[in-house]
Amino acid sequence: MQDKPSATELLEAIQDFLMKEVLPEFKEKDLLAYKTLVSWNMLGVISREIRSGEELLDKELVRAASLLKKKQDFPKTWNEKKALASAWNKELRDIIRKEKKSLEDADYWKHVKESVIEKVEIVNPRFTTES
Repeated sequence: MQDKPSATELLEAIQDFLMKEVLPEFKEKDLLAYKTLVSWNMLGVISREIRSGEELLDKELVRAASLLKKKQDFPKTWNEKKALASAWNKELRDIIRKEKKSLEDADYWKHVKESVIEKVEIVNPRFTTES
């Protein structure tokens, strides 16, 4: 039995093809060159989300559950976890607004900051919060 390439390996192969074989065929300012670069970037986002998206989502759920004092009995599927994270983040948003949470409520802001950083790192792997 032969092992098939993983989804991330396939995405990376398509990215490689776009950069090495397709992009050089276009003039530098050609609209298709731009669209090829955008496609290459989108494939990278998908690949990073496959590789680490669920782990980061689980971390977000753990933080939110702690703040909301919820059971850490999370759903099994990616879509259910995404829906739960969205619902819990709306609850947290409402608490922050209603209770006028300030920077002194460090746990809330730490959750927000870490969640945003994790999401941006998926979209832009060169993103850093270091100076």
